[in-house]
Amino acid sequence: MTSQQPQGSWSTITSALESKVGEGKPSGAWTKYCCPSHEGDGRAHRPSLAVKYDSDQQRTVVRCFAGCENEQVLDALGLEVKDMFDRRLDRAAGRGRSAYRPRPAQRPASRSDRALEAAGLPPKQSGRPDLGRRTSPWKTVEAYPYMRADGTVAGEVIRKEAQFEHGKDKEFTQRHWNAESGAMEPGGFEPIPYQLPQVLDTVSQGGVVYVVEGEKDVASAEFAGLTATTNCGGAMTWNAEHAKWLQGASTVVIVADRDTAGYRRADRVMSTLAGLVGRVRVVQAATGKDLTDHLMCGHDISELVPIPHLDPYTPGPAAVAAHAVSTPAAETSAVSAAPSVDTATPGETVPEYLLATSGDVPQTHSDEVDSIGANWSTFMRLLMSQLTEMARKAAEKREHAARVAREKSEREAEELALRHATEQKAVEVRLSKLADAGLDNASRTQLAEAIVDAAAWREDSDVAAQVMGQLSHQVHQRFGVRIDPLTGEVTSGATPDLAGALMGAESDRAAAARLATAQKRMVELVANTQVDDDRKTELYAAIETWRAHPSAKAMTELTKVMDDKGVPEKVRTQARFVAVYIGRPGDVVPMADLAQIRAVQPTAELRKLPEALVDPGEEVKPRVDELLARFQDRVKLGAPTESIRTQLSEAIAVMTPEDQAAARDRGLAITKAPTQEFPALWPDHVDRDELATKIRMYATLAPQAELAAGKAADLDDAAAAGLMRQAAKHRGAITKALKSGKGLHEYERDQISAVLRDIEAGKTQTPDMLFADDRSAAAVDADRATHIARDTSYASRRQAEQMLKSNMAPEGTVRRARTELGRVMDAQTELGRGHGTLSDYERLGLDQQLGAKLAAVGVPEPLRNKVANHLDSAAGESASAGKSAQRIADRWAQRRDAVVVARSVAGAAAGAAGPDYDGPERRADLERDVRAAGVSEDSVAQRMAADAGRARPPSAAVRNARGGQRRTSPGAGVSRTQHRGRNGRGPEKGLGR
Repeated sequence: MTSQQPQGSWSTITSALESKVGEGKPSGAWTKYCCPSHEGDGRAHRPSLAVKYDSDQQRTVVRCFAGCENEQVLDALGLEVKDMFDRRLDRAAGRGRSAYRPRPAQRPASRSDRALEAAGLPPKQSGRPDLGRRTSPWKTVEAYPYMRADGTVAGEVIRKEAQFEHGKDKEFTQRHWNAESGAMEPGGFEPIPYQLPQVLDTVSQGGVVYVVEGEKDVASAEFAGLTATTNCGGAMTWNAEHAKWLQGASTVVIVADRDTAGYRRADRVMSTLAGLVGRVRVVQAATGKDLTDHLMCGHDISELVPIPHLDPYTPGPAAVAAHAVSTPAAETSAVSAAPSVDTATPGETVPEYLLATSGDVPQTHSDEVDSIGANWSTFMRLLMSQLTEMARKAAEKREHAARVAREKSEREAEELALRHATEQKAVEVRLSKLADAGLDNASRTQLAEAIVDAAAWREDSDVAAQVMGQLSHQVHQRFGVRIDPLTGEVTSGATPDLAGALMGAESDRAAAARLATAQKRMVELVANTQVDDDRKTELYAAIETWRAHPSAKAMTELTKVMDDKGVPEKVRTQARFVAVYIGRPGDVVPMADLAQIRAVQPTAELRKLPEALVDPGEEVKPRVDELLARFQDRVKLGAPTESIRTQLSEAIAVMTPEDQAAARDRGLAITKAPTQEFPALWPDHVDRDELATKIRMYATLAPQAELAAGKAADLDDAAAAGLMRQAAKHRGAITKALKSGKGLHEYERDQISAVLRDIEAGKTQTPDMLFADDRSAAAVDADRATHIARDTSYASRRQAEQMLKSNMAPEGTVRRARTELGRVMDAQTELGRGHGTLSDYERLGLDQQLGAKLAAVGVPEPLRNKVANHLDSAAGESASAGKSAQRIADRWAQRRDAVVVARSVAGAAAGAAGPDYDGPERRADLERDVRAAGVSEDSVAQRMAADAGRARPPSAAVRNARGGQRRTSPGAGVSRTQHRGRNGRGPEKGLGR
């Protein structure tokens, strides 16, 4: 506000706002409120509406930074535009009726209004979902510098992220450069576009400039080889000051976010560019919300979709309906001046829109949630119609081929009839096998394949006709869709409530299929033991009891039965692993049973097994191929290769001697001929990291595709078809890995098949542990330790802040000491993850720094001591959790070391016939290999000198000289002296504080 006292408009508007959304929060000259138009639902939001009083104009300024019009905001408050002004507006000169100009009844629809209506988006931006309690501190993840035209820094935008109960959120702050102090200071800076020097260069060269929403999208565009820009301060803060820098550009492409604010912003940007640039295009992502999502989902820049009514070169829906709902930009006129770039690489971070619930499935209850069941039923009807149509075409094609063969010659007709008879027999065998196993147990994919087979052959095969009738009944019972066995006509009579119940039943059926698979594997384990047949029968019954009523308590009882019947510990452990890995992933022990029942974790059971289920040497093969490819790239460029060599050495250490030799030979071949093309050594082995990414992408895209098709009631809808293509691409890769991929354990194949069935049942969450190899399991344990450490640290911080908010502390203490307290809690989080010891934490002195800060702001000594005691206790808890995490990490490392030693010993035994280790022949071979690596003469001399100092192979150092198994963990003695009990008591008493 200004120095002049606000008048009646300020009181009118702020009183209405406080009554509607609560008190405002001062922010410089503005006061921030939740927007009553799109955030007035009573839930927690980050305010996007700001108001201030303009004394010169004698009016109250209202601005929604999410894009709501003033009329929408005021209408939500029950006010009118005139309520913003204290001075009466001069409507016209003169008096009487001739001076009166009636206001139009309705504001003319803008381009963005028409575009939003055509896209089915609401005219007002929906409120942000309530993410609940914050569970992690705000962490700065990126800083985006804004440069002036001369290359000097104007300021920067800071991106911060934090984890909440129901997802992750972000916030942005600005800082400007103070030339006098030579440092960044809080506050805004002049309105300039992001990456201004690059933008000006592109404009001068006649190139294309992309205007996107957010600095993250700019980075994605640059990765794709484009020049892009944006503005700071929010979607609706772009103005003429930003636009003037684009004057003279030949083409500007505005990439709008797929939401109301994105469309409104695109309209605003387009208006500011009028008359300044040669041509403007307005497009949006083919999949997802923004440009980053578009690229992450594997689309090219040329596949950006023009927005009807906003893009001046794209007709509205009335004209488009003749050929397509939306046309890729490449099919209208050129949008991209850059070549197509495939940015989807294995192992990339899943984009934010895939980790959060999409706009199609709101997190809170709405009418759209009620319609999900109906959309699912519509999709199933469309799918079954498509399947029967495929079957009809297959039958017609077969009949046509037979007719043509009869017309040509009797011999060709006989050969075709024989081939059709063979195909018919194969179809009958498949259908009979599926029916005998029980159609109720079949997955949706299995049913779909059976429907195509049965419908295509029902007129020629009694078996196909019979199974088609059974399939028709099954489809009606499970999906609410009727298929006429004779005509193939598909109808749906399921109500939304019934469709919702059927969706739930499919989820239950998928869970039951998991349990049945786990039961089968557990029975196989018991069957292969030396237990007598009578006891095996009892054990099978106990396993069935667990399957019928699965729980942690039932698992404990089953383990006891196995122990009583003499089942070996290894088999019991493997059975428990199967139960929680395949049968009940994510099983939780009820609070009431925590004292008596031990939770079973798949990683914990895997650690107990004497050896890995998956051979680490097989699991590492795809990674070795990738490292060899990276090694070749660096050799070709003359870049340093030490880091890649180290990674290769660590990776191949777990391989068999034969595979190690193959990898080393390939490395030498690459060194000698770096430009030669080498095929992968193990091309058919499954890359688990890449496959996990595809599974999680498919789990997100497939349900979205089905929902989009159901809403549009058309499988050929552009949005639905695009999602389906992407989902099908991932599903194809997953299926290929299941059927022909090498290196997967049978349990892993069971898990992936179960996940695919879960996805078909509508689930989007995949198990934390997708694979059963040690490396994947160790990563799951590390993630769990991180989660526990963060939760512990968060709870401790909240308690400390509550202490500092008491009457004993000066007001604002928490805010003033936030930085120091945050450093303490971040250090305790790292301590809880097992990254360091309590002594390491104490040496940082962060507790003392916080104490000094509290003293400086006037916190009395008794309260400081209370906070210090609390943090000391919390550090002890974090250290205890960190020790547990470190013990688990050490266990995984020990298992890997055991494999390395075994493979090293095997390699030494295999090479016994070769030259002696201390013989000149071996040293000559070593010198030749070192020189072949292309290192300098000094490096060769140093390597040979180091080798001369070893009297035996280095691998022998890890073997116990006595030949027995080591009974303690490495470093246990040092750990015992450095870690002590509380107050110096207990068995771990060692060095004092």
